[in-house]
Amino acid sequence: MIGLDHLNPAQQEAVTHQEGPLLVLAGAGSGKTGVITHRIAWLVSDLGVPPWNITAVTFTNKAAAEMRERVEKMMGGDLGGARIGTFHSMCLRILRQDGERIGLKSGFNIYDATDQVSLVRKLLKDEELDEGSAGARAIRAKISRAKNRMESPESLERRAYSPDMKLAARIYRDYDRALRKANAVDFDDILLRTLELFREHPEVLERYAGNCHHLLVDEYQDTNRPQYLLVRALSSIHGNLFVVGDEDQSIYRFRGAEIRNILDFEQDHPGAKLIRLEQNYRSTGTILAAAGAVIENNVNRKGKKLWTENAQGERLTLFEAPDDRAEAVWAVGAVRQMADSCAYEEIAILYRTNAQSRQLEEIFRRDRIPYQVVGSTQFYERKEIKDLLGYLKLAANPADDVSFRRVVNTPPRGVGNTTLSLVEDIARSLNVPMLEAAREALQHGYLKSRAATAVRGFLDLADWMIANGPELPVAELMDGVVHRAGFEAYMEKAHPGQGIERMENLRSLVSAAAEYADEEDDPTLIGFLDRSALVSDADDVGSRPGVSLMTIHCAKGLEFDTVFMVGLEENIFPHSRSVGMDEDVEEERRLCYVAMTRARKRLLLSRAGLRRFQGTFLPNGPSRFLEEIPEELILKVSPAIQEFRARDRFERSSGSSAASPSARKYPPSGPAPGGSTSPDPVDDDYRTGAAVMHPKFGRGKIIAREGAGKTLKLTIRFDGHGQKKILPSYTSLKVRA
Repeated sequence: MIGLDHLNPAQQEAVTHQEGPLLVLAGAGSGKTGVITHRIAWLVSDLGVPPWNITAVTFTNKAAAEMRERVEKMMGGDLGGARIGTFHSMCLRILRQDGERIGLKSGFNIYDATDQVSLVRKLLKDEELDEGSAGARAIRAKISRAKNRMESPESLERRAYSPDMKLAARIYRDYDRALRKANAVDFDDILLRTLELFREHPEVLERYAGNCHHLLVDEYQDTNRPQYLLVRALSSIHGNLFVVGDEDQSIYRFRGAEIRNILDFEQDHPGAKLIRLEQNYRSTGTILAAAGAVIENNVNRKGKKLWTENAQGERLTLFEAPDDRAEAVWAVGAVRQMADSCAYEEIAILYRTNAQSRQLEEIFRRDRIPYQVVGSTQFYERKEIKDLLGYLKLAANPADDVSFRRVVNTPPRGVGNTTLSLVEDIARSLNVPMLEAAREALQHGYLKSRAATAVRGFLDLADWMIANGPELPVAELMDGVVHRAGFEAYMEKAHPGQGIERMENLRSLVSAAAEYADEEDDPTLIGFLDRSALVSDADDVGSRPGVSLMTIHCAKGLEFDTVFMVGLEENIFPHSRSVGMDEDVEEERRLCYVAMTRARKRLLLSRAGLRRFQGTFLPNGPSRFLEEIPEELILKVSPAIQEFRARDRFERSSGSSAASPSARKYPPSGPAPGGSTSPDPVDDDYRTGAAVMHPKFGRGKIIAREGAGKTLKLTIRFDGHGQKKILPSYTSLKVRA
């Protein structure tokens, strides 16, 4: 039996739900992970469900591993055959098992983003177009968006309205053919080909859905169309679908996420039950009140009223900087002031776009404050790592032309563009993979002496890899490739001063393969490549010391004692691309809500009056999201501009990292008035139509009211100040007779 006494009533109700579809609407910081893990443990220990009849799906490998670890700790042993993983890992297992039914041969490869761009660029060159990497990336993004909409190349071609779209549709068609010819899939295909398998072979779906007695899905608000259909398919027999999500945190529309999936859950699943988790365990009452005031401006939401038993906490700090340089100086100065009371690892600076990090990074480096930029080049994105993995991919799948092109002359061995073009021509005319075409070129004497020697050396290495790939441990196979290909000498020559570091990266990859072998009962080359392909940036967050700098999208699922939100200006946040359509603005507002609710104790906001763009200072007004936060919750700080300039000039010239006198003049956030935001009795004095007096805005009239007690929010029309939203528990608001 699993103890549930430490859970609140709503959490207990969710965990012990018996049968049928259930939507758990989990507000930020409401303990949703604990609900899912307790649910799995309760199904096994209390309801007697065999672990192999449970499937739990989340969005990152890290989250899946933590979920399994917590359940096993709770149950005091191995969870057995329970399937806990990401959508992609779940579907990849299915395709490895049954993919041959739809033409995927054993050993098919997974093309990552770099491989996909490389293939698109090759297809563009085949059309005698060289759009460069940027153009290839743009077309690859169009293809991915079409796949997430489940749109075929033919469908995209029919609705193409511009030359760019028509080109993307043609490349999409050729791209799809090239993937199938290479016995490869991209990340989108992992889901789409699984749906294809289920559609064309209903008996396969019946087998998997039949084993899935209970399906649990985390972060349901982030599901796209293919994921939605996979959930419907796998829960089609038993109907025990348990989804957890928060429509207010749906921020991946640009990746194809559809908020309607969670908003329409009860309509899609008649008889579904809805449970709201509204008690927040993370943030202070003030932070919750501010975030709630912002998100309540969205129309497309089911709605929830978060409350907490935590302290009311400090007011939000708002710094209105003259320009973006001053904003960065202020933020880093404030971080330095907190060093004694808050570990750097508990501080995050969040921004809307990656471009905003430059000024911050410069000043962090100057002041010698440790920091990490989350979402920058990750381990598996490094060139040397991709090169070595390219050899392994070719060993596993000799039909992989993208990997062939990547490694045939890496390290350089004398296979130039002329030789490569000849091999490509032979491959095209014989309709064979490039590796086989290279053999043909060598056997029939199509290559000049020097090129023939180079190709022969590469083919010897490829033959050794292919022959030994199934037998050798992956770590030994990699060691052999590194030695035989001459990676060490290449690193020292090609990357002076970085050769040792890059070789250490390769050795780390070899170590990762050894760890993989220790963890798996039946380690294989394909298994290691699958694990490497499914690693995401989110799995690496927080792995290094220092202040975390990241976009708000990268911050999803994280929390910090102190959070800075910089760049709160119109056309920055909300982004200029989003201000034209209501649904785009709502997505930006959800993004703002996510950022605010990452903070446990302190939330500091800033904006710049002028921001440099392409060498020119441009003015920006305050973000509409700032205007939506009740003024009573904000403490504005405004150090003198002259002091800022003097401090910045001094520290630029001296590199000093000592706190300056002007830095000490920034007042800390004071405590917000009021107590807990737990529900309190309604004060009937604040009725609609009542005349009131506000200490700042003067006379006004209440025209609307929402909430109750400490969360009561009034919409008041003031004489001379227009309409304002006021929380009476945070200000001295008097009702006039």
